[in-house]
Amino acid sequence: MKKRIFNTAIVTACLFVVPLLLGLPAQVTGQDKIGWVGPIYKELSDSLTKGFKDFYKKTYGKDIQISFVRPGGWPVCVDKIRAWGDKPDADIFLGAGAPAHELLKKEGRLIPYKPKDWDKIPAEWKGMKVKDIEGLWTCFSPWIVTNLYNEKVLKALRLPPPKTWKDLVNPIYRGNIVQTLPYASGTQHETVEIHLQSFGEKEGWAYNRLLAAQLSRFSTGSTDTTHLVSRGEAPIGIAQPQMNAMVARKDGYPVRDLLPDKTILVPESVALLKNAPNEKTGKIFLDWLFSLEGQKYVIEGGYFPARTDIRFSEWSKEGVSMAKHATAALGVDSFWDLSVEFVDYDLDLAAKRWDDVNRYYEMEIYRKWGELKNSLALVEEVEGEVKAAKDAKMDVTKAEAKIREARRLFEEDGNYAAARLAATQSRVLLAGQ
Repeated sequence: MKKRIFNTAIVTACLFVVPLLLGLPAQVTGQDKIGWVGPIYKELSDSLTKGFKDFYKKTYGKDIQISFVRPGGWPVCVDKIRAWGDKPDADIFLGAGAPAHELLKKEGRLIPYKPKDWDKIPAEWKGMKVKDIEGLWTCFSPWIVTNLYNEKVLKALRLPPPKTWKDLVNPIYRGNIVQTLPYASGTQHETVEIHLQSFGEKEGWAYNRLLAAQLSRFSTGSTDTTHLVSRGEAPIGIAQPQMNAMVARKDGYPVRDLLPDKTILVPESVALLKNAPNEKTGKIFLDWLFSLEGQKYVIEGGYFPARTDIRFSEWSKEGVSMAKHATAALGVDSFWDLSVEFVDYDLDLAAKRWDDVNRYYEMEIYRKWGELKNSLALVEEVEGEVKAAKDAKMDVTKAEAKIREARRLFEEDGNYAAARLAATQSRVLLAGQ
């Protein structure tokens, strides 16, 4: 019995020592499992699942079990991680932009890890943070916030593609736009933040009220917005990840992405959760994700790769099928070769008011959407009547002042009832002339 135990010990030791002597990675001990939680699209999760499983089997000679929790957009995923507290049911937060990761960082829910080839990811780009300097989160796929439009439908409606945010509130587009809620989509959340930071907080909320009045409907998420525009059910979609147009065009849909005049970089990132149940395999995944092999599975999943040493033309020659579509979508050989201008984005401010922005939009715009549209319609009607009276050389001084008050109450204060009352008073003053 002693001899058998001794021989078993020798064999076990050799399983670890021999691979090291040969320069091979040691076998991972414990459970071969890893859990992801995040908002990435199914195409990417399928691609990464296949790639990492193949890599793990080839490298360690055994299978790994991957579980993926995808509860919704960035904000929903953040709340899921918060709900887990100090005992997360996943190891990796996979996806979402900088504000979501910064929020979890400030709440102490991430631990630092700098994957191999971490230096191939820039620290910042055009003023936007691309990775955390301490290694708490790192961008694995960069993209820019864009809008999406269906070329065929816009042409049929004889509408020009809206090039700026201000273009979108032109009445000619009313009923032809779709978007989702900031709480349902991180991209939509970032879009609202773009408005708040570029226009100013008061003007930004005023703009979002005007834009909401233009919508034909609220979609269930960014993916739903993409599908509605691709199928032509709505010609314009707000707040779209830049790669959505690339994938839609690959699938044969007549859609284009449009960089608005004010936009930002989104560093789609990844992080290791504090108290991750499978921390070792989590780190192995991160090393693989940022390797050239892992980044190929990123682009094959319909996302742009983040490494600075990648060239789409070279990958096309190697047979990476999505590389040519990336070149067509971006017009350059690497994402980082793009020439764009971004708004002066305050990441700390965005993370600080994350919950407040989502809550305000839901309560003051989405839940009052019907009242909002009716109120603006009344204000616009009376504005037209005042203008007609003025053109007829009538004295509209008092009515004009009152309708300006109604417009201010609607846009700046979001007080829809008071705006309707002021508009009605303006109409009465006009009728008394």
